[in-house]
Amino acid sequence: MNEFELIKNDPHLSGICDDDACIRQHLPQFLRVYDSRKLCKDCPGLFACRQKNKGQRLDLRYEGVLIEEVEYCRYASLVRSGKAVLEKYSYCDVPENLADIDLESITYTPQQKQLYLQLAALLYEKSDKGLYICGDLGTGKTYLCTALANSLVKRGKRVAFVKVSNFFNEMKSFFGSDTDMIDRNINKLKKADYLFLDDIGSEAVSEFVRDDILFRVLDYRLENKKITLFTSNLSKEELLKHYQYDRKEKSNLMNARRLMERIDILTNDYVLTGNNMRRETKC
Repeated sequence: MNEFELIKNDPHLSGICDDDACIRQHLPQFLRVYDSRKLCKDCPGLFACRQKNKGQRLDLRYEGVLIEEVEYCRYASLVRSGKAVLEKYSYCDVPENLADIDLESITYTPQQKQLYLQLAALLYEKSDKGLYICGDLGTGKTYLCTALANSLVKRGKRVAFVKVSNFFNEMKSFFGSDTDMIDRNINKLKKADYLFLDDIGSEAVSEFVRDDILFRVLDYRLENKKITLFTSNLSKEELLKHYQYDRKEKSNLMNARRLMERIDILTNDYVLTGNNMRRETKC
């Protein structure tokens, strides 16, 4: 098969220009695009992209003249649309690899089904209370909550998704130097329509963390009836002990109980069981 026939037999390229003379006249351009698009054949994802610029390939369009342009493949388009979603969060710790999921697109295991249904009830405003989701490592807590968070953002809700340990480390870096930044971030968490506190109990405890940030945020959200979701590897009983002691092993059971009371009122409990999906994915 000669080069002209190669282009004529390509359904995409042959449809750009119906005139055979046009194809013959611009054959080098058609061949460049053909070679570029051929690199995408059977591609499993961006991690295996063979293009010079990841996720981008050549294409042609005809508007009286032939115009060569760059287009994004479907994998890159998903990432770009996901990043657009992430930019709409009031505070966002969502990993980029989860930016393109939502409750309509994900699959779930039989063990995750009931949690999925409870999250869907929140999406459709059939529940006025958040969830405290505890479970072992890798059971899908963050994955499912991220799907709900992205779905809420797409519906125009103000959403804050916080990796708890990251957030507190960032706030500590501002302590004593930029109190305005601390207050601005606390207000984002207080006033979001939906707040996700992911992996609570993983952070180091101090009075600043427990009393000056978490208590202020949760007390405001309780008073203003705002929905809050937590994920954790700890049960609520274990979380109480976690917040009772600071780094210096100083005990303050009363403040820990005040904090946990607000978590109790804000949420229903859910225990997620199942295998470690991260380990199974690596196998």
